[in-house]
Amino acid sequence: MLLQVHSWKFPFLCDKALITIPPTLLIKSPSVERSSTRALKSSIYSQRTSISPITSSSSLSTNEEDDHIPLRDICEGCVPDHILRRVEELGYLMPTEIQRQALPVLFSGRDCILHAQTGSGKTLAYLLLIFSVINTQRSAVQALIVVPTRELGMQVAKVARMLAAKSDQPVLEDKSCTIMALLDGGTLRRQKSWLKSEPPTIIVATLGSLCQMLEKQTIKLESMRVLVIDEVDFMFNSSHQVSSLRKLLISYSSINNRQSIFASASIPQHRRFLYDCIQQKWTKADVVHIHANPVQPMPPRIHHRFLICSRSERHSALLSLLQSDAPQSAIIFVNLQSEKSKKAGNAPSTTVLIDALKNSHIGGHEILLLEEKINFNSRAASFSELRQGGAYLLVATDIAGRGVDLPDTTHIYNFDLPKDAVHYLHRAGRTGRKPFSESECLVTSIITSEERFVLQRYENELMFHCDELFL
Repeated sequence: MLLQVHSWKFPFLCDKALITIPPTLLIKSPSVERSSTRALKSSIYSQRTSISPITSSSSLSTNEEDDHIPLRDICEGCVPDHILRRVEELGYLMPTEIQRQALPVLFSGRDCILHAQTGSGKTLAYLLLIFSVINTQRSAVQALIVVPTRELGMQVAKVARMLAAKSDQPVLEDKSCTIMALLDGGTLRRQKSWLKSEPPTIIVATLGSLCQMLEKQTIKLESMRVLVIDEVDFMFNSSHQVSSLRKLLISYSSINNRQSIFASASIPQHRRFLYDCIQQKWTKADVVHIHANPVQPMPPRIHHRFLICSRSERHSALLSLLQSDAPQSAIIFVNLQSEKSKKAGNAPSTTVLIDALKNSHIGGHEILLLEEKINFNSRAASFSELRQGGAYLLVATDIAGRGVDLPDTTHIYNFDLPKDAVHYLHRAGRTGRKPFSESECLVTSIITSEERFVLQRYENELMFHCDELFL
C-alpha cells in the first residue's frame, strides 16, 4: 500500500515523499489481536530510505482481560513501591487507555510518541517511567521534561513532587528525589546555586531558561536517562523554539544515551512525524508511536454547542450564556489581537471582555486574565489562584490551551473561533478533566453565520457533533 505523505507545517522538514506503509500500520481498533501488534513491529518507511526498521503502533492490541489490570500490576517490579503507594493514595488505581498501552513499552526502554486525548493520563505515564529508571543515590540530572509554557511546567513539577513525596509508610531509601522547575520568568540565580551544589534528579524546564543554563554549562546532561518533550507538536511549530529544540535533541544529548518520549493530544500527519524522528535522529530507529483512541480524538464527556450572532452582539450573547448556564467555573478563550486592530488603536479583546464581565456583576465568580503579554509573576499569581479552587471565569488566549490542568472547569466558551482544529481540540480539552467524574461538560462557540462552515470543518476533522443554540 502506498501513501503519499506531505510535510506537516514544520518549516525545516523535507519536501513530500512517497513512502511505503504496511497495512498493519493503519490498524486503529484497540481490540486487534496480539498477532497484529507483532505485525506492527516490522520495517516501515523502507522504500527510498536507508533507515533501519522502525516500530510503530497506531493502537497497541489488547485482550479484554487487560482492561481490568490494576495500575500497580503493570508497574510492579519497575516503579519503586513507595511511588506506587503515593499513586494509590492519590486515587489512581486503574490505568487509562494510554497508560495501559504505553507503560509496558516505556518500561522496555523503547523511545515512544504518546498520542492521546487531552486529560488522558500521558503525564502520569511518563512520570512513572522516570521514577522507574532514576537512581536517587546519584547526584546528577537523570530526567529532563521540556514544556512549552511556564504554566504547564508548574503543573508537571507539582505532580512530580506529589508522587515523590513521602507516603504514610516509611521509605527505605536514604535520599529523596529532588525536582527542579526551571521556567521562563523565574530568577535563575537560586537555580544556579542549586545546580552547582547538588544537581536535582529531575528538571522540568521551558526551553528558554534551559538553553541559558546549557550554554553556560551550568547544567550537564551526560547522566540524563530520560528526555520528555511535552506538547511536542506545539514546540516544533513554534518558530522561536524549534531551533533550540533541535539543538537539545541532537547537540546537547545523544539518542544513544537516553530514552526519548514525545507527548501530545495532536500530532498532525503523525506517520510523517515518525519518519522524521528517525531521519533527523531525534529518536532511535525503533521508536514506537502509541495512538490511544485514534477514532475518537475528543473526550466523549464533552458536549459541543454553537450560537450564531453578529460580531456586535457577541458580548451580550456571552453574558446571556453565562446567566443561563450558571457554570461552576469556565474558561473564555479569545484570539490574539491582530496587527490591523492594534494599528487602528483598538483595545485588545481580552481587556474589553474583562471590563464587560466585571460590569455585569456576575455573582460569585473570580474574574481572571491569562495571556502572553502579562508578566510572568502576574501569570503565576493568576494560575495559583485558579488551582486553589472556587468559582472562576478565566479570560485567556491559547496560552491556556496547552496542557493546563484545571479540573474544576465545567464550561469552555470560544468567544473567538480558534484558528484551526488543533486549537479547538486543545481548548475543548481544558474541560472534562476532573478525575473519576463522568459529569458532562460543555464547549460553546459564539460564531457569525459566515464562520459556520469553519466549525463544520473542525467537526469533520475531529469527529464530533455540534448542536445549535438559540437564545
